[in-house]
Amino acid sequence: MGKLKKSVYLEKNYIISEIEKIDLGKNQISTNSKNVNKVIGGGFQSRKTYVVFGANKTGKTQLCHQLSMQAFRKSQKLIYLDTENTFRPERIRELAVANNLDGEKALKNILVSKIMSNTAFLLKMNEIENIIEHNNIKLLIVDSINNYYRLERGDKEISFFKTKTTFLRILEKINDLTQNYNLITILTAQVAPNFNENAIIKEIPVGMQYLNHFFSEFLHLSYRENDMSYIHLLNSHLLPEKKLLYMITKKGLEDYKI
Repeated sequence: MGKLKKSVYLEKNYIISEIEKIDLGKNQISTNSKNVNKVIGGGFQSRKTYVVFGANKTGKTQLCHQLSMQAFRKSQKLIYLDTENTFRPERIRELAVANNLDGEKALKNILVSKIMSNTAFLLKMNEIENIIEHNNIKLLIVDSINNYYRLERGDKEISFFKTKTTFLRILEKINDLTQNYNLITILTAQVAPNFNENAIIKEIPVGMQYLNHFFSEFLHLSYRENDMSYIHLLNSHLLPEKKLLYMITKKGLEDYKI
């Protein structure tokens, strides 16, 4: 075999080997809703960060609780960073009963940290790498990512430069951890009005300009009526824009049934 052909052959085998490594490391977590799974390509995928945004009562935290249960079902530990004090152990127990699982064991599977400021958030992000390595973490949940950015942006005693810089460092760290440790990452986000008159979606995540710099998978949740809600995939690099119905039940997010 000539040197050029041998070089091409070795390079081709190396590329195939790297692709195989990525495939072997793939992880996916689905929900109880076929519609939600359909929107996101079968389930939430590893090495991706999903920004889930919408108004109150649209199911953002419900989705976080349900995915926590789904990770437990797959014997995968997770980190849950709670910036709004919305993590509810009783909801985990309820989901466990509805899915014939052990609620107390499920709670022990979730490494919960309550975050009290963006400075504390950044410090926690710097600790997480060691936690991931020693606990085989596969899922990272932050509910919500922009709570303290929104609050500190309006605080006259905190400079906007410091607020923005801290927020960007948090996002950068999340992106690095997601890629380096093959994580599925879910970030819920608070919203603000979208003042673009031609926009189909009338609300956007607070700090969208920074979130959009790091992440591409955006899921908009919106409440319609009679317990009906929509999930709308936006801005995905690989999947088409799609919008479908779901409903929230004792089991979590499920397909809407007429």
